[in-house]
Amino acid sequence: MARSLPLDKHTLVTHLRKDFNEVVAVTGDGTNDAPALHEADIGFAMGIAGTEVAKENADVIVMDDNFATIVNVTKWGRSVYINIQKFVQFQLTVNVVALLLNFVSACVSGAT
Repeated sequence: MARSLPLDKHTLVTHLRKDFNEVVAVTGDGTNDAPALHEADIGFAMGIAGTEVAKENADVIVMDDNFATIVNVTKWGRSVYINIQKFVQFQLTVNVVALLLNFVSACVSGAT
């Protein structure tokens, strides 16, 4: 789809997301890629060669313009996301237990 019209790229991304329920990632660096970058689940724009319009519509900006970096970005993104999920689960568990412990101890002791 590299030399396609912007409307064709946007249509492809829209149909993949809506009709086939697929997760769509788009890479681009030009103004003509902006509609597809905006519509995609995740858009990767190139930092050096990319236009400002593409960067504004992308979710991730690859600063070194190297497609191999996208693999590292994906790995790090998933790792950070999983760690945040684990931390939130831990915090919720600790807070619920502390709340229940305080409530039970207040009921047992009769103190207000």
